[in-house]
Amino acid sequence: MTQRNNLLIILIALYIGAELVSNVTAGRLVQLGALVFPGAIFLYSLTFTLRDAIHTVAGWKGAKALLWGGFAANALLAGYGLLVNALPKPGFFEDQAYQVVFGSTLRVVAASLVAYLISTALDALIFERLKRRGVVVQVIASNAVSTTLDTAVFITLAFAGTGAPLLNLMLGQVLLKMTISLLLIPLVRWVRTKVEAPPTPEARAELA
Repeated sequence: MTQRNNLLIILIALYIGAELVSNVTAGRLVQLGALVFPGAIFLYSLTFTLRDAIHTVAGWKGAKALLWGGFAANALLAGYGLLVNALPKPGFFEDQAYQVVFGSTLRVVAASLVAYLISTALDALIFERLKRRGVVVQVIASNAVSTTLDTAVFITLAFAGTGAPLLNLMLGQVLLKMTISLLLIPLVRWVRTKVEAPPTPEARAELA
């Protein structure tokens, strides 16, 4: 197995793991100073840069495949959690904790799926269109759009009507997501120096 394939497998595994853990922990709010965040904020912020790194290795087709792979993994989490909670339990087993975790997570995951599709598709499209502009421009431009849309859609669908401070949640998330994205630009740079993405047909035609 080539270095490129090894790196791609590791990045995809980290990405899918981060997505699933984020969906399970997103319903637990945390407060840092005056700002309130979903508990998943720190790990979920990493997924934007991981997507960019995978896009760098796998190219446009790989980025599209990752979008649907991540969507399927998130949908599996929501569906299987619902199934397990619906199945009968033995009389000696207390399942309140599972009901609370997966019951409260269902709405969060549904909101996440919608936000995920919108933000990930735009993130990949912008990152691809700016591939000749360099890593810094790609990451900043694609993540600025995707983090803002992801946050607005997710917070509205997941917490509207619950009494949560929606604007506070949105502002804090966008700022933190973009900060983490900027700090992780070296990760995408490192990936690009380690393994170049395969040339596109257009690029091969230009070299011919």
